[in-house]
Amino acid sequence: MREYLNPRNWFKGNNKDLTTEELKAFQNKGDSGGESKSDAKNATGEGIADVEFSGQGGFGSQSLGSFNIFYNNYLSSQTSSENEKIDKYREMAEVPEIADVVEDAVNEATQSDDDGRIFNLKIKDEKLEKNENKNSKLQEEFDDFFYNTLDIEENIWQIFYNYLVDGRVYYERIINENKQKNGIKGIKILPTKTMDFIYDKRTGKIQYYLQYLSENVQSTPQTYEEAKEDPNVIIFHPSQIGYIEYGMKGKSKKEIKGYLDKAKVPYNQLKWLETAVIIYRIVRAPERFVFKVDTGSMPLKKSMKFAEKVKEKLSKKVTYDPQSGELSNEADITGMMENFFLPQSADGRGSDVTTVGGSSAGFKELDDIYYFQKKLYQALKYPRSRVEAKHEGQSGDIQFNDRTGEIARDEIKWAKFLERQQNKICKEFKDLFMLHLQFKGEKKSQSLERDSFDIVMNDPNEYKTQMEQNYWATKVENYMDLANNEEFSKYFLMKEMLGWSDEKIKENSDGFNQDEKLGFEQEDSGF
Repeated sequence: MREYLNPRNWFKGNNKDLTTEELKAFQNKGDSGGESKSDAKNATGEGIADVEFSGQGGFGSQSLGSFNIFYNNYLSSQTSSENEKIDKYREMAEVPEIADVVEDAVNEATQSDDDGRIFNLKIKDEKLEKNENKNSKLQEEFDDFFYNTLDIEENIWQIFYNYLVDGRVYYERIINENKQKNGIKGIKILPTKTMDFIYDKRTGKIQYYLQYLSENVQSTPQTYEEAKEDPNVIIFHPSQIGYIEYGMKGKSKKEIKGYLDKAKVPYNQLKWLETAVIIYRIVRAPERFVFKVDTGSMPLKKSMKFAEKVKEKLSKKVTYDPQSGELSNEADITGMMENFFLPQSADGRGSDVTTVGGSSAGFKELDDIYYFQKKLYQALKYPRSRVEAKHEGQSGDIQFNDRTGEIARDEIKWAKFLERQQNKICKEFKDLFMLHLQFKGEKKSQSLERDSFDIVMNDPNEYKTQMEQNYWATKVENYMDLANNEEFSKYFLMKEMLGWSDEKIKENSDGFNQDEKLGFEQEDSGF
């Protein structure tokens, strides 16, 4: 069972310099530091995510049949609180099928490049990129912060895993309040089930984060004043907490539907169907004895009583407990290997014991199990080609179509899904890095803005590389078909077919002279 509730400290240094209470140092820091009255006044309108709804009955809400009751209670059960929902997600994550999918997703999304790096800094500002001094300084700060201070290589796997399972991640941004110029000293994962927030119903902007010292909270504070009066609540300034959510909302901003939410119904269907198969196997599959008890010419009622007496005699046995000195009647499960000795008359009359063969269809006809497994994988957006490969006993790795090098469409969809989740993680860590630079004063000194750089992760799998190679091979093939045609100039084809700039064409031309100097043999290749 994975540990979700025990927070892990991700920082190096002296713990006594750190605090988990509301810090004034975070006020007016980051993008969430305060809101002007004009901003609040101009923010009008309410979305469905910002309005609290009460359950309204509709068609089908009355006179539910037995199947509907079973479906609502067991197959499509609804949780009464966010904590129950998280518990349900974690229960689902322990099932082998879902556990494999989640681990595959995390492994592919957090893989490192050839240099062992998971995150990279990508400069977008042209002036900053041309300034080698500022560029290298920012790169050094990025490497030190992520790979030394946060030790992100060791911890990103758990962040991504908790994000996919719980549907959200909370973490505290740690600073030394007496040495703010040193920047953020680490982050500390906070237990998801103890976290909450207060937000503006008009704008949807989070005003304060709350942490409950107990998981079972009877009433949650709705305002800052209510939270301040409760001794079991810790208040955090919004810039003090990092928060990443899956993005799907329910009836309010606080109702988060995680990655596993769409898999709840197929998960329950598969679980109950597998349980039914096991029950059928246990109840119907074993071979059974048929005791034909000879009652002679007894009347019907007397023969029934006699048969019942024989049944009780064979189904129970008297045992002696040497410790207590008591006798007890215990059930005697008749074994397959037991011998029976029954009297029989000379003419062949008498009791008889025969067997009825059990049914082995419980584990032979599993098409319905495979059907709901596929539905479960489909709800998790897992590539269908991998599922079919696993059912056929293959490796379950990335599948390709009949054409060599053509990657399956569902693999592209899976990679796109993982990229969207990576973007959310990168966006949050970009805010974290900007806050770190703001504390150190480098944001102002280097005139850095949010659009100055991006933080990126490596591609989930090699599908992009494969597609780029196929695309380049197609362009070269088309160029070669027309390169020796006198009606087209090679310069025109290089510009149109290969998409080369004048600078690239000149580099290619200079390359021929360099090849000649180095003694490389030249062939008429069209270039």
